[in-house]
Amino acid sequence: NCSYFKHFTPGQSSEIFEVTTQKEYSISAAAIAIFSVGFAIIGTICVLLSFGKKREYLLKPASMFYTFAG
Repeated sequence: NCSYFKHFTPGQSSEIFEVTTQKEYSISAAAIAIFSVGFAIIGTICVLLSFGKKREYLLKPASMFYTFAG
């Protein structure tokens, strides 16, 4: 996925610049997004379990998981 374009300056020859995508950044961004969704799901599970049998102690881990997801 490389594209080339020419940059013209008045009175000088053209210069060719190469624009490339950096795959390392896109892979790490995808990994961070997957971990974020996982933390949000775990936080939702903790919240749902805390409503069941009066387990308020699960709300603190749920808030931590939501913070990590952010």
